[in-house]
Amino acid sequence: MTNSVDTKKIISRSLTLVFILLACCSVNAQKLTSFVDPYIGSGGHGHVFVGASVPFGAVQLGPDNFYKGWDWCSGYNYQDSVIRGFAHTHLSGTGIGDLSDILVMPYTGDPKTDKGQEKVPGSGYASLFAHRNESVKPGYYAVKLNNGVFVELTASERVGFHQYHFPAAQQAHVIIDLKEGINDKSTDTYIEQVDDYTFKGYRASSGWAKTQVIYFAIKSSVAVKNFAVYNDNGLLEGKAGKGNAIKGLMSFDKAPALLQLKVGISPVSAENALANIIAEIPGWDFFKAGKTSR
Repeated sequence: MTNSVDTKKIISRSLTLVFILLACCSVNAQKLTSFVDPYIGSGGHGHVFVGASVPFGAVQLGPDNFYKGWDWCSGYNYQDSVIRGFAHTHLSGTGIGDLSDILVMPYTGDPKTDKGQEKVPGSGYASLFAHRNESVKPGYYAVKLNNGVFVELTASERVGFHQYHFPAAQQAHVIIDLKEGINDKSTDTYIEQVDDYTFKGYRASSGWAKTQVIYFAIKSSVAVKNFAVYNDNGLLEGKAGKGNAIKGLMSFDKAPALLQLKVGISPVSAENALANIIAEIPGWDFFKAGKTSR
């Protein structure tokens, strides 16, 4: 009887110690993320993705430079100074480029439907930026673009959450460019405005993956009354369009102080992409959604 009691005490104490150790490990794991340098591997030949994502997530939301070959396989290289937009899928550490699907870019001034020339600032919607105006943490990316827009990004498993702070009293635009990718070619693209707050579409492309299709849905925190659809740079009639280089352009005569976009993706359908938004980020609390802080 004594041995049985002693054994039970030993087991009880051992389990208590295990629970304490697990709790400590959990706390330490949360604290250790503050020591992560998200820029490691993003320069030279590193090809490491920089942006917002969760472990094993389908969304890797981050900035893209102009693609200039091998060193830009992840979309971003630390030596660069121009951002052409923020895309939702990226590879990391690979020797070949692909993806960069559903490119979104906020900007101010006159409407532009092309990224422009890298060496000619203002020739398109792309913008210069400086690393001193960047902030990158696990699950969070932010940058103050030279065009005046302060961009914050976070993500859940299947949803990218954008938060744009526009400068006051300016005309503002957000382009959804389904033509652009990394080392691939768009083959069939589509977008439609469902209502003032909702957009759906898909992007089919051929690159390293010879046949790839990604569906998306977008929810806006602000009503979009002015939406235009282009095939490459040619304006189409109506609020929907299909072609090999479709682009959707949201325009605001007066820039909203804050514009939030939730972009869900799915390999199945745009309806599933919208369902992912509803399931994963139903509200509009940016930092709660990303479980991160500045």
